[in-house]
Amino acid sequence: MKLLTRIKKAIFNARFHRVNRHYSTDPIVGERFYIKREGKEAVEVLLYRPDVKENAPVFVQIHGGAWVGMDAVDDDEYCHRLSKDLEAFVVNVNYKRLYDKSFPYPQQEVVDTVKWLKKNAGELGIDPDRIILSGGSAGGHLTAGSAIMLAKEGVEIAGQIMEVPFLDFTGSIPIDFPEGNKLYDMMFELYPPEMPLDSEELSPAASISEETLNKLSKAVVIVCGKDPLHPQGIHYAELLKKHGKLLDLKMYENGYHGFGTDKPEEMEEQNQLREDCYKYKVEKAKELFQLEEGSK
Repeated sequence: MKLLTRIKKAIFNARFHRVNRHYSTDPIVGERFYIKREGKEAVEVLLYRPDVKENAPVFVQIHGGAWVGMDAVDDDEYCHRLSKDLEAFVVNVNYKRLYDKSFPYPQQEVVDTVKWLKKNAGELGIDPDRIILSGGSAGGHLTAGSAIMLAKEGVEIAGQIMEVPFLDFTGSIPIDFPEGNKLYDMMFELYPPEMPLDSEELSPAASISEETLNKLSKAVVIVCGKDPLHPQGIHYAELLKKHGKLLDLKMYENGYHGFGTDKPEEMEEQNQLREDCYKYKVEKAKELFQLEEGSK
């Protein structure tokens, strides 16, 4: 690595760690837990246990934040609410961000979390066949990639829910995000991935093969019309549908990325859309759980 790149990386790492330092001591509703792995660092997760003690479905949440920001703590109240509304065991994965470990490390953390859940299902009181992966934005990207890795290993899950996901580093699916290439070039100069950016796991919308598509679990894709990333989500949904793997594609025409806006006059509408999206995800998660339950 060039000297200038090493200096830039050290500066960015220091900034990221300083900004995110508070998360480790923030008060939370969930239970901090560390999934041990042989020969690897433990996976940090936050757990939310339902009142149901046997054969509970599992919802694995993967937070957003452009792979370098935010934390599982940001989804704490959301995951607590999900656990209640779904009567599910919710696992909120605090994956390593790129300034600590580059791709595919965070995807592998999710994969190993699913394997741990299946291995310890009896002790945890969960149904190992009803596990869903879900995330938004960068979390949607990690959801897609992790589902692909699991499918390739023959590890079955009940489904995947991707909200406003990023799904293509190749640039082959045009998006209205002119600064994106600069951002990604800088990111991967500092944190180069250990697999090609055009791999199935990192750019599924552009690179996934028919063989892999046929192995995937059912998927729900949620996009927002005012989000520059929505063409990627729609394109991936079309591929999934072609291979019988799409449960539903939901478009919020007036929604921004993550339903966020700086315009006060639009905030009420975006908040309403965000709440509708939450209820929609709960509905589709239940449907995915029921589909898997019915297949036994």
